Amino acid sequence: MSYKYLYLNTNMPEKDEVLKRTPNPAAKELITKLKKEGVPIFLDRFAAQQPQCRFGLQGICCRMCQWGPCTISRKSTHGVCGKDMNLIVMGNLLRALVSGLAAHARHAHEIYLTIMAVRDGTVNIKIKGEDRVFEMAGRLGIEVENRKIEAIAGEIAEILLEDLGKMKKGELRLLEAYAGQENKDLWRRLDILPRSSAYEIMEALHMTTLGACSDWMALVDQELRSTLAYCYSTLFGTSLATEILYGIPRPQKTVVNFGVLKEDHVNILLHGHSPVMVEKILEKIHTPEIQSLARQLGAEGIVLGGMCCTGNELLARYGIPTVTNILGQELAIGTGAVDTVIVDMQCIIPGMKITADCFGTEIITTCRSNRIPGAVHVPFDPEDPGSLDDNALYVARSAVESFGRRKRRNIHIPDYRTEALTGWSYEAILEAFDGADRLVELLKTGKFRGICTIVGCNTPKVAYESGHVTIARELIADGILLTTTGCCSHALLNAGLCASKAAEMTPHDTRVLLENLGIPPVLAVGGCVDNARSLRLFLTLAEAAGLKTHDMPFMFIGPEPGNEKTLGQGVTFLVHGISNTIGFPGHIPQPTVKPSSDNPEELERCSNDVADFFSQDGLINRFGAQVFTEPEPVLAAQIVKMHLHRKRLELRNQGWS
Repeated sequence: MSYKYLYLNTNMPEKDEVLKRTPNPAAKELITKLKKEGVPIFLDRFAAQQPQCRFGLQGICCRMCQWGPCTISRKSTHGVCGKDMNLIVMGNLLRALVSGLAAHARHAHEIYLTIMAVRDGTVNIKIKGEDRVFEMAGRLGIEVENRKIEAIAGEIAEILLEDLGKMKKGELRLLEAYAGQENKDLWRRLDILPRSSAYEIMEALHMTTLGACSDWMALVDQELRSTLAYCYSTLFGTSLATEILYGIPRPQKTVVNFGVLKEDHVNILLHGHSPVMVEKILEKIHTPEIQSLARQLGAEGIVLGGMCCTGNELLARYGIPTVTNILGQELAIGTGAVDTVIVDMQCIIPGMKITADCFGTEIITTCRSNRIPGAVHVPFDPEDPGSLDDNALYVARSAVESFGRRKRRNIHIPDYRTEALTGWSYEAILEAFDGADRLVELLKTGKFRGICTIVGCNTPKVAYESGHVTIARELIADGILLTTTGCCSHALLNAGLCASKAAEMTPHDTRVLLENLGIPPVLAVGGCVDNARSLRLFLTLAEAAGLKTHDMPFMFIGPEPGNEKTLGQGVTFLVHGISNTIGFPGHIPQPTVKPSSDNPEELERCSNDVADFFSQDGLINRFGAQVFTEPEPVLAAQIVKMHLHRKRLELRNQGWS
């Protein structure tokens, strides 16, 4: 069975269909277990919302004032204030994008202030990423001679903080340092260079309030402007600043999946996005005091596991196993074996606490922006960091003590553990392939048919993880190299696609290459802010090839749109000339087909201005990139392969096979 949405040209799966179609066997076991025990999860709440609002799904409803809500239809082509479909849809898109920008900016703010606290000596953290400090200092024109590393890092953080919040006119320092000159010239001609994240958020919300801006193309420009702030003051800034604090990841072998949990151990899951508090908690968990406490309570040891992007951060740097993603958090707790989930910011759904209460799992929140009723709250404040060590020790002790309160009935840990090779920083990828020139040569000769990044959240509108895993398998079978971040990476890690032995799924020439190098066909590069690593790779390879980015066989793929942050990620790649393939329709009304009014046996395309701007000449004329939308993963993979093939055909006169 499935929920029919013919006007979207797709269906949504109900629980039994998810059990049949999900590629994740551990998820199947846990969904079945929780169903028997009567524990509601996201699938049950999703079912209770059916049928979902048609206007909301198409992005043609507006709640931006108190006169509405208004919906657009054939009967009513304008809202009460006079907004038409284009203005409503673009307003919704812009607000969603800057909501994601605000989330990443909050993450960035914590990292930047932490570096400044290290410089000022008010927090007990040692700078581990000296290479990144010197690289950024060189790009930003910062003096390094006879200066302590903390002072240099602090000056970098001051610049990043200014990029995040300045209100006076002026370009982003990080954009100036890392964007290519040709792109900067283009963005300047289009008048979309941003001031800062804070300013663009303010302007976007102002423009979309009642009676402010009535030109939907002006909202498009603000969308693009906000995207550049999103890219350079949050994605690039946060990823690079985290590497300053904790070092640049290096490839390492590890094991992931639900089976890393152990019934006779304290099981602690680390969830969210910001690593600062978590890094200090890890330090305390490994002390003799906390290890001894676990044994005193009868545990054989302590298992640490990651969820969402905090998990990806720890996986990349230390090989700490990840377990699952945003829609799997209830399933992980549903094993009955999780004693504590330590959460910081973002993607911690309210339903997690409902499930936790069923199994006696302790939830500890460590971010002021995230409060959960009934959870223990021990927040980290980067502007008052003096209590970090004491608070981290308290959290570590509380997390272990939860083992003594565990409800030991109905524990079921799916016996699935998956090998993975992780830690693929920008530098690590280039080193693994012996430099950018060598990787370009592998693309030219067809050893790799293209390179794509496949990212994003989960959505219950698709059978759990099926969009991510199906597309990835289809693409690597065609000799396409993938990078992955965020919730998508958990799906591909657990499916075994990030292990070296996954090379056997690729064509012969690609398999021989990957096996000789010991590299998997899917490279897990980190959390969602680490999309900056993939983008940097694309820009570097285009420069090495002597081509524009939009001429290269590259693509951004978001099979399962979920979080508002995903929108900014996709548009980030678009403004750099890299086309998108998006899975289940988001808030851009999807062009579909319908019987022709003149001849019912013929089909005609249902179009709209916003969809045409993103999928046709609007973006192509500006950046040479466009958006493709296809909810069916096998067909989406075909779109990606055709796009890459066209790019290769256009390059044949330059020696590309």
